[in-house]
Amino acid sequence: MSMSVTTRSKWPARTAEDKRLNTLHHIQKIVALSEIYGPEKVDRALQDTLVFEAYGCEYIANILEQREWPDSPPAALHLTRRQDLLDLDLPPVDLTPYEPKQDP
Repeated sequence: MSMSVTTRSKWPARTAEDKRLNTLHHIQKIVALSEIYGPEKVDRALQDTLVFEAYGCEYIANILEQREWPDSPPAALHLTRRQDLLDLDLPPVDLTPYEPKQDP
């Protein structure tokens, strides 16, 4: 089995060894992720783990899974209990910019 994903993936493996992780396990999972998601996506996820200093196959898998989700706007918050409502005091809305202008 070939365990080379990219040349840049050597540094996270070394850092994983420094943190006393089971390095072989992580490398095998990363290679498996590259077979599922493709080497380009895994390489990008590896680069992101370097930025966040999060070393491990779980972090890489999480990044890849999050990127597979469709970009959808967040839904409205539904509160099931009355006591969960926020007590907000909002000033009245100024609608004057939307009023029609009167000609002189």
